[in-house]
Amino acid sequence: MKETGNISAGQLAIFLFMFSIGSTPMFQLGIKAGQDSWIALCLAAVAGFGMLWVYRTLQNRAPEEDIAGLYKLHFGKIAGTVLGLGLSILLAYESMRNVRDFGELTSSTLLPQTPMWCVMLLITAIAYYTVSKGVFTFFRITQILFPMLLGSYTLMMFLLLVSGLIDYKQLRPVLENGYEPVLKTAFPDLLSFPFSQVVVLLVYWKYTAGNNKAGVATYSSYIAVSIFLVAVNAVIMMVLGPAVASIKAFPTLEAVELIRLFNFIERLDILVTLLLYIGLYIKIAGMYFSAVLLLRSACGVPVQVAALIYGPIIYAMSFMEPTNTFHLWAGLEVSVKFTPIYHIAIPLIMLLIGFKWVKRKAERQKPSGPQAPTQPQASTQTQFQPQTQPQSQSQSQPQSQAQPQPQS
Repeated sequence: MKETGNISAGQLAIFLFMFSIGSTPMFQLGIKAGQDSWIALCLAAVAGFGMLWVYRTLQNRAPEEDIAGLYKLHFGKIAGTVLGLGLSILLAYESMRNVRDFGELTSSTLLPQTPMWCVMLLITAIAYYTVSKGVFTFFRITQILFPMLLGSYTLMMFLLLVSGLIDYKQLRPVLENGYEPVLKTAFPDLLSFPFSQVVVLLVYWKYTAGNNKAGVATYSSYIAVSIFLVAVNAVIMMVLGPAVASIKAFPTLEAVELIRLFNFIERLDILVTLLLYIGLYIKIAGMYFSAVLLLRSACGVPVQVAALIYGPIIYAMSFMEPTNTFHLWAGLEVSVKFTPIYHIAIPLIMLLIGFKWVKRKAERQKPSGPQAPTQPQASTQTQFQPQTQPQSQSQSQPQSQAQPQPQS
């Protein structure tokens, strides 16, 4: 895997935007809050912004380390290795969930006669190929796909607005059951998915070390994608209503299928499906890549070997859940209760315990980093300089003494 160059602030912002969208349009986020789901999403987005600030603060303590290295700085080598390996496995599991989503979406929409195992094998192989090409190639791919994704979603929202399908009354009454359902939906469910999943930035931030615009780009992109997700959620709710949205497997797809304009603009579900494919690919490859890089940082496993280890595991685990109903229940009800341990609890502990001394510890360990090989060469040159200078003086002195003799 080639790792030359740096990730620009723009590439980082684009990746965060596309990664956060991912598979979220497949679901009506916060449906437990009914027509107040957009309020729950807003609250979770604000809390997610706070967690993003925590992640960025941790990264600033050791800009050249990823999260596995930060674990070792805060908790010691042994505990840090265990935590890094655990997060690597968790990210591989999250990648598997998106592989299964990709297979279910394809079987339900475009290719109902194609075996799902074949579809999931293909997307896993594509993700492996992406990992094998390196971090910077992956981020350039997100740059290429970004205009298509953003333009298509903008067109979809515009068509929903002009089609007359939006009914603002679907969002009323506001807070019909009070704040309790909204808060229970926002925390921890919506905070865990999708907002705190930006913890993967702690894997990629080190490739922007020295770029002063990386922090601003990250915060700006997070605010933009949060507004986007809230807007999509509210529009779909106004089109379908809480009762219909709660029973549909793919609410966004169902809403777009209702568009009928000028007697020929219809059947736009294929557009939404392709957009979901792009989002799922970015999510699968991003999680897969993060798992591989963390396995290297935590245990010293080479990237190519780690990719070969995780690829078959991700594919095999995608068959672990027998039905799509069980798959959705495990992801939206079970997983979101455990992921906050890594996404929220451990980073907050790190923020508190390493307030003063972790940055100094990282500074002391810098000579053992990538720049270490160049330092001994400089030191050997300075050691040999005192030896060469006397020799040159001794050689010049006889010459100066020998010159007066011919003159005399």
